Amino acid sequence: MFISIESVIHQAISDASYDLRRLSLEIHDNPETALEEKWACRYITEYLNGEGYKVEQGVGGLETAFVASYTSPSGNSGLNVGFCSEYDALPLIGHGCGHNLIAISGVAMFLALSKVMDTCGVPGTVKLFGTPAEEAKGGKIIMHKQGVFEGIDLLMMVHPSAAFCGNWHSQASLSMTVEYFGKSAHAAMSPWDGINAGSAATIALQTIGVLREQLKPDWRAHGIIADGGQVANVIPDYSRIEYTIRTGWSEELDTLRTRILRIFEAAALATGCTHKVKEEHAYLDNLANPVLAEMYDDIMSAKYQKQPDCNVGGSTDFGNLSHSFITLHGMYDLAGTGVPNHSKEFTKGARTKEAHERTLFAAETIARIAARCLVDKEFWSKVQQAHKD
Repeated sequence: MFISIESVIHQAISDASYDLRRLSLEIHDNPETALEEKWACRYITEYLNGEGYKVEQGVGGLETAFVASYTSPSGNSGLNVGFCSEYDALPLIGHGCGHNLIAISGVAMFLALSKVMDTCGVPGTVKLFGTPAEEAKGGKIIMHKQGVFEGIDLLMMVHPSAAFCGNWHSQASLSMTVEYFGKSAHAAMSPWDGINAGSAATIALQTIGVLREQLKPDWRAHGIIADGGQVANVIPDYSRIEYTIRTGWSEELDTLRTRILRIFEAAALATGCTHKVKEEHAYLDNLANPVLAEMYDDIMSAKYQKQPDCNVGGSTDFGNLSHSFITLHGMYDLAGTGVPNHSKEFTKGARTKEAHERTLFAAETIARIAARCLVDKEFWSKVQQAHKD
């Protein structure tokens, strides 16, 4: 009896839907921020272990990272395909970027491609990478530097948004913490004896505000004063800024970085403070593979009867992987409401049944593309050539 690969994928994900929904809600209702995702990691890995898969935890020196692996009974002569799950939440907002859904999408794609290899006799290896700390710290970047993705031929994932798009080009970004050190004094009795670290932070943000006139349309500069002092009648001797800059292309990031760092330095000079800057890993722009993106957009367009909308900003540490591997980062519409990411409304939407169903369809779409790469040599050759170009 003939069994189509598409039907195997659909059935595998449908069969797991109940368990995946349970996993999604557990992660959603117990949000954990970057590198603190202990429960989320445990939920996912225990499920995979229960399904009989080999799981290695604590990879790349990160306690909440893992890799699950499956090699086809027909051997590993085929491609080595990897999917990514994310599961960190945002402070205060929770899963306002839908990482509970990204977590189960990765599991769904992994289960589906494993079933294809098993049922259809397709050789190859499939891996699920549990990647913590996407919202901050850059978990995938750390894992990449530690060689966790070595040997992978293809890396794929999906992400909920306000629209669907396969040809998504993200912004490059760099986050930093800026500390100013001054001298405290009584704000009424002897303010002249103080060195106001709070003023340094204020000057820095105001000066960046003036700089925005010269920023390119796809550049961004945004941040907060995380600590500007404790009481009004004391000149603050310490302040802290949390700041992020973004550019349309990775090559532009250092130009904006240099200008911003000069402003931070100037604010210290103007107030008499000293300062210190700590930079996180730079997130590179996501480079879409046009062949993979076209197939993704075709399937999604046929399903939802609309055209892709790639006018979506934001940054991802998956972008760094796209500079080293053949990748696809598929965006999909969370619930058809246009609600933006990183909002409380998005957090609420990420818990709905509709978002769950849309997530599984996006995962099914990616799994179909991955399966085609495994069995269609001509298609895979086009994918490889597009990556080289």
